[in-house]
Amino acid sequence: MNDVVGVIAAAGRATRLAPLPCSKELMPIGVHREPAELRGRPKVVSQYLLEKMRAAGAERIFFVVRSGKFDIADYYGDGSRLGLSIAYLMMNEPWGPPFSAAQAAAFVGDAIVLFGFPDILIQPEDCFVRARDRLRETGADVVLGLFRGAPTDALDLVRTDARGRVVELVTKEEAPPRGEADTGYMVAAWGPGFTRFLVAETQRLSALARSAARGPAPDWPMGAVFAAAIRAGLHVDSLFLPDARFLDIGTPEGLAAAGGFPGVWAGCGERE
Repeated sequence: MNDVVGVIAAAGRATRLAPLPCSKELMPIGVHREPAELRGRPKVVSQYLLEKMRAAGAERIFFVVRSGKFDIADYYGDGSRLGLSIAYLMMNEPWGPPFSAAQAAAFVGDAIVLFGFPDILIQPEDCFVRARDRLRETGADVVLGLFRGAPTDALDLVRTDARGRVVELVTKEEAPPRGEADTGYMVAAWGPGFTRFLVAETQRLSALARSAARGPAPDWPMGAVFAAAIRAGLHVDSLFLPDARFLDIGTPEGLAAAGGFPGVWAGCGERE
């Protein structure tokens, strides 16, 4: 049974919310319900993700940050107050979340990696538990947690075969037409085979970026590497979560709506 770790890409600049008094991963969203000594105290958005990773067996978490975001380390410290061991890695190449995730490769070894976005609220609570179990059951290289979003939601478009294997992923940046029945992903679990692929693919993309150094700076989404893994023949599987919901608090509209999201306790009774 592989060790389970969490990898969190937290090197973004939060341009949609700027200016901010802190890293967006530390934006207070709701308040603590427990433990008793913290009840009613502000709870930051990334803690919801950490708790879901912890529920799936992740005891070690790697935050990948850039210069100017050391307030995350100041806030969480070594992670012990959450029952976790948290380490902080510095972003190297600035070309998107895949490069941040690849920074952790030397430290995760052969562990199962849980990957999510620290500024996005997700339900259900056991989404990573289910994704981890699916990874172990199928022997896949990657499992994507899928759910249906509205056609207007900014989601990668994921298509699967009858057995749940992902056969196509079109990133939202490619603006694919979406229908009511289409699915996207917001969480992933992967094994050591994909960790190795991630390193090789980011090295390839890095060479592309450097060869076009005079042009606009590229920014690859994580979905681009999942799509490349599919083309390379890796087993990218899926888990459909019919009860899933998400909210991106990295936009002014999402931030304003966060208090009504399921699982966010506003201090006057839990939201349903």
